[in-house]
Amino acid sequence: MVKLKELHGFAVQEGIKEDPRSEEQIEKELDRRKEEYEKLEGVKKELYDEGRLENPFDDSKVIYGGDQEVEKIALGIDMEVQELLLIDRLNEKGKDIDGVITHHPEGRAMANLYNVMGIQVDVLSEGGIPVSQAEALVKPRADEVKKSIHPANHPRVPRTAEILDIPLMSLHTVTDNHAYSYIKEHLSEEEPDTLENLIETMLEIPEYRWSLRYGMEPQIHSGKDENRVGEIGVFGFTGGTDLGDEVIEKMVNSGIDTLVAMHATKDQIEKAEEENINIITAGHMPSDSLGINLLLDKVKERFDLEFLAMSGFKRVKRE
Repeated sequence: MVKLKELHGFAVQEGIKEDPRSEEQIEKELDRRKEEYEKLEGVKKELYDEGRLENPFDDSKVIYGGDQEVEKIALGIDMEVQELLLIDRLNEKGKDIDGVITHHPEGRAMANLYNVMGIQVDVLSEGGIPVSQAEALVKPRADEVKKSIHPANHPRVPRTAEILDIPLMSLHTVTDNHAYSYIKEHLSEEEPDTLENLIETMLEIPEYRWSLRYGMEPQIHSGKDENRVGEIGVFGFTGGTDLGDEVIEKMVNSGIDTLVAMHATKDQIEKAEEENINIITAGHMPSDSLGINLLLDKVKERFDLEFLAMSGFKRVKRE
């Protein structure tokens, strides 16, 4: 068994290792937060989330029960009120689930999702887009996301976990970083030549093969099977949430021919068709599952834990 907060700390450190940013950049960000914290007074300092001083991922947090020990953990992409009630029912049947991990953030982790979007500046920079232009894309979108998620019922899931006394944490960007780095390396090694070949290459990965059962497999959303792949840009796998369609034009200007994204918006697809850039959408649930699995393999080497896969998550073990 392990305390939930210890498991969370391990996951954060592994997420840092896979981050597109350098460790120096992350340290500077944490130092900036510490300086801001020292300047706070009154209730703002009293209720400050001190976990932010060590954890750079504001969408990956212990939500409830960090000091409780866990051994059998239910893990899913979206673990909301209905999933927590299901777990409570399963425990009535003797399943002995003593902790929950949700990939998509809840509570304060969701309210602060916009803070991780800065990672996308470095993702875009790796794709050849100048940092100044990347920041001009990301910062307004992050502000838009901040305003759009502010009115949500953020206490709903945390309070449910508290009432049911089910330890709960979210692991979002810490696992998405794993998926991003894995897909970049996989495509670089395989060097697919056509879009059809790129899809076949993606289906070599077990999580994407599994997604065929549910119609969630990698698909061409702009371009045709016989189109040559050219220069690949991997985007949308980490950094919180989508950017706008302006990113497509920037990628065209940076020399990207084929965009491989976790998912793409209708506006992005239409813009890609207009700009004659290919888009492959890898699939949301299998991509999230990939990142989670890569982290869980590391977790299993360190901790003796059991996981129950549910809510869109497919467990795949690697050597």
